[in-house]
Amino acid sequence: MANENPLNVRLCDILVDAGIAAETLVRHGNSETDIECRIGDHIVALEAEHGESNAKKAEAIKDADTKLARQVCDAAIALVYPENYRTRRDLETGRVQAHVRVAGKQPKAAETTWTTLQVDSLADYVRQAPNELGSPEALAKKADAAVKRAAEKFTAQQTKSIMAEMGPAALGTNIKGLMTDLLTALMFHAKLDVIRHQQKPALDARLNPPQPYAGDWPPASVAECRQSGQVAWSLHKAHDLWLAVDYKQILEWSCAIINALPNTPASNAAVDIIAETALDIQRTTGNQHHDLVGITFCQSVETAKSDGSMYTTIPAATMLTALLFDGLDLDWTDYAQVAGLRIVDFACGTGTLLIAAANYILSREQTGRPEEVAQALLDQILYGFDINNRAIFQTATGIGMIAPRVAFHNMHLYSLALDVVQESGERKAKLGALEMLEGINQLSLNPRPVTGTRIDTEPAPIEVEKFNVAIMNPPFTRGDMRFKQLPEATQTKLRAREAQLYKGLPMEQSSTANAFFVLAERYLDTETGRLAFVVPTATASNPSAAATRRYLGERFHIKYLVVSYDPQRIFHSGNTDIGEMLVIMERKGPGEPPPTTVVKLTTNPAAASAAAACASSIIGGQVVEHRWGTVDYIAPEDIRQGNWYAVQFTNNELYSIAAQELWGGMLKNQVIIGPQGSTIRTGTDRCLPTDAGATAALYNHNVEHCNRLEVAPDCYVRPKSNKPSAANTLRRANYLKFPERVNLPTVKNMVCRTTQATVGSAWVGAVPAVYAPGVDAAAMEKAIAVILNSTPGKLGMLLVRSNKKPAYPNFSKDGLERTPMPWLPDLGKAKVEGLAAAYDELCGQERLSLPQAHRCPVQLAIDAAVCRQLGFDAALCERARHLLAQEPMVTGKRYEFSREQPGLLP
Repeated sequence: MANENPLNVRLCDILVDAGIAAETLVRHGNSETDIECRIGDHIVALEAEHGESNAKKAEAIKDADTKLARQVCDAAIALVYPENYRTRRDLETGRVQAHVRVAGKQPKAAETTWTTLQVDSLADYVRQAPNELGSPEALAKKADAAVKRAAEKFTAQQTKSIMAEMGPAALGTNIKGLMTDLLTALMFHAKLDVIRHQQKPALDARLNPPQPYAGDWPPASVAECRQSGQVAWSLHKAHDLWLAVDYKQILEWSCAIINALPNTPASNAAVDIIAETALDIQRTTGNQHHDLVGITFCQSVETAKSDGSMYTTIPAATMLTALLFDGLDLDWTDYAQVAGLRIVDFACGTGTLLIAAANYILSREQTGRPEEVAQALLDQILYGFDINNRAIFQTATGIGMIAPRVAFHNMHLYSLALDVVQESGERKAKLGALEMLEGINQLSLNPRPVTGTRIDTEPAPIEVEKFNVAIMNPPFTRGDMRFKQLPEATQTKLRAREAQLYKGLPMEQSSTANAFFVLAERYLDTETGRLAFVVPTATASNPSAAATRRYLGERFHIKYLVVSYDPQRIFHSGNTDIGEMLVIMERKGPGEPPPTTVVKLTTNPAAASAAAACASSIIGGQVVEHRWGTVDYIAPEDIRQGNWYAVQFTNNELYSIAAQELWGGMLKNQVIIGPQGSTIRTGTDRCLPTDAGATAALYNHNVEHCNRLEVAPDCYVRPKSNKPSAANTLRRANYLKFPERVNLPTVKNMVCRTTQATVGSAWVGAVPAVYAPGVDAAAMEKAIAVILNSTPGKLGMLLVRSNKKPAYPNFSKDGLERTPMPWLPDLGKAKVEGLAAAYDELCGQERLSLPQAHRCPVQLAIDAAVCRQLGFDAALCERARHLLAQEPMVTGKRYEFSREQPGLLP
């Protein structure tokens, strides 16, 4: 009978070789060998079985849950080996299936999702296991509720006094934000309490004050402060004691907050609520402190929408960091090389990405000098910039959590003003980190000094150097959204400063993020620099972002594009619901770079351990085998030209059909778009047909009303009394209608034609830009409607969609005008009129929704007509119709892999 014990011993050796503090233990009474790993302050147990049957998996889960119930570990990994594994070589070159278990509600064995990973990536999986402790989302709700309860303890007048006492340092926040910051500081205090409890004699000096010292020692714990009856004062006193040792960057801010609070029972009760919650979180959570802080912090930032504040989830940060450092030419055993790294986030927020990079380095370094590496991280390696003082405080706290035993006196964390400030006797507009763009042109790096407030110093010029690595989730804010939180006079000055800074930059600044890309590129090492960022998926397809794509493609080898098609997690930032992708790039070496790897995740990891395994699968080229998603490749020339459209379909075959076999070489720009629906929504009121100035309209995108090719208007509109200019818009009423936005799982028409000239609120008007000789406008419109409602036409439209939400995409004016179509004048009169005749025959028949289109009689007839008139391969069209009906963006469900052909649908 197979026995897992020898394999466990061999696996333990492999983990030790990978830098994990692992050891084998023999269970008393049954001589079974288990593996136990220490990850930071946590114990992770591995419970393995030999064989991958459901029974063996259930047994591994049962053993893992037993370990948790006995409280001998913090997390347990249920693991199964393939039945045929016998030797160490089998393990070193093989794979296992794993699943992390933690205390609390867990899925039953039959409902468990297992992660398949190579053994050489198991160490990463084990390192991330403590991040499974607790649910960051659930803990964030608990933290947010506590912060709200605490904030409600203060009257309006008290709140006003508190904010006045805090002064300019609290600009842009509120009492809830201050309570959030206090919670973060007390979580750090609770962490120090745990460390003191576990302290070894050799480290006592690190957590003792310098001598001589007259104060009481040691500082009271958070729990002891709560028991004192004067929790606010006791915490302030404890923080004062800790400040004699270190932690100025964190605890001075909490002391300032406590000082500003009124000396009342209600105030004391508010602080007690925060202290109780900090202790509760410390007991519940593992290493995911910062995921929780990111969620809670962004909920407390009133200006998040206008200044683009996003927090990156821990799973996304884990994956982005692993992919960014993949293949980095660095000797991890050489302290000088490790300490010589310089890593920057120019929009660091609460520091999640910097912390992920630090944790990655600490898990990889093999210098034998871990304390010195931690010191270098805090004082030399990591650089962070942000416009929010509180965000910098949160970053300092999070970085401090990495190594609380290490002194940190020289953090390179800078708060930079986004405001009009007094400088050298005059009022000057400042744009945060973007001020570093001054002096940068296309040929050289010649930055002028920028003044910022470092976390542990007074405002001073920033000493900036070249960086090896830049990692960012930059603010994506449109021009009409930027600075909305500020007074109009300040907005005017900031926009003028923006124009001044952006003048001469190598690409149009259609979004704030573009300026951050230029900034990062200019400060990166010209030979070894690497850049990784989180951006909306629309960056890959939106025509307005084409210059951005070309700019990056010309200067970097785009190594990975990772886009999510998981309907449950289309994002990588925790406070958004739009589609996002990870972009990882490196400076180009000599010769042509390799193709870009495009990973389309069908399961976007929701936990750090799974994210580490997914990153290992991407690096090892096993994404499809491990069922994380599908993979495609983009040629270097396409990357340079800004063609990133391979991200648009999960199924690579469907992308190939759309981009090459159907629409390869087809011409565009054959329709004129307008008026746009937004103009109708904001400039008109609904009215009766008999009202003066009434215009027929197609309002909204009702799929029950718009279920035929030809649609009647559903209401009438007229200009608003305060918007007389809308009358000019209404005079542009026309017949052909393109969508501004559709819900793909329910939509029936991608394009429609109305029975009379209309305007639309969710539809964009369109007229042909070119005509076939001898063909009237009505026939041309009908032909276009048939082409774009065919499967090839829908693929062409979806190829150029703006992917804000995969199942609910936007169609920009530029994108719609670039919709691929055959050159209509060359079709000739007979073919155009043949398509128009198909329209006349089918226009009154009801259609099925897009997921059912492959069995819709009207759709089949439309496809037949288009293939006949345009010469498309009917079999290829049929294949595309079936594949499209099963895309996640169309079904709203997760992608189904074929058992016979992984990565392809049947």
